[in-house]
Amino acid sequence: MKNHLLFLLLSCITVSSLSAQVYEGTAEYDKKKMAAFIAEYAYPPAAVENAILKRFSKLGYRPREEKGILNRDKGFNVFAGSIMPDITEGQADFLVKVEGRSRKGKEDAVLTLVITQGGEALGRGVSESRAEKVKDYLRALSPDVIAESLELDIKAQEEAIVKAERKLESLKKDQAELERKLELNKQSQRDTENEINAKKEGLEVLKSRRVTAAVPNSGQL
Repeated sequence: MKNHLLFLLLSCITVSSLSAQVYEGTAEYDKKKMAAFIAEYAYPPAAVENAILKRFSKLGYRPREEKGILNRDKGFNVFAGSIMPDITEGQADFLVKVEGRSRKGKEDAVLTLVITQGGEALGRGVSESRAEKVKDYLRALSPDVIAESLELDIKAQEEAIVKAERKLESLKKDQAELERKLELNKQSQRDTENEINAKKEGLEVLKSRRVTAAVPNSGQL
């Protein structure tokens, strides 16, 4: 019984960690506060951004990204006049922004989605049923986020391997260069030893040529 309860608890924790926390809030864009949908994922921001942008890309939409140091809307990807059948009926403007948030030593992602139609931001105040569809859509994005996170891990591992291989190749080249220098050093030692021996022999020859000056005896004085 205890094992069964433990299994259920672990299952709930696992499902909770995979599911996005989705709620309604507000976001500021173009100096206006708008109703927005907020989704929190326990995955890297890059994985969440890749997942949501690929959803739009599969429908043939490319964003206009807000850039610029002085641009207060920097970071938003704007999909103007897009149709997302899972969310809205007809064309709408989708404003997407993904930011990182550090928590417990790990960086999670916060996705902000603003949807406007006819100049009005979609939210519970506009249509509760449509708002729930948006929330379901953001929750259903979790498998895509997990897949993108895995791809990022794979890419990071591949890059780490390439980096390690380059380091190994560099170390091998360094070793070959050191061995070459060591061999040159040994040859230089042998040449220097031969030079020293030759000079010693020359020194002995020179010493053998010394002439000892005759010392006069006392009778000749």
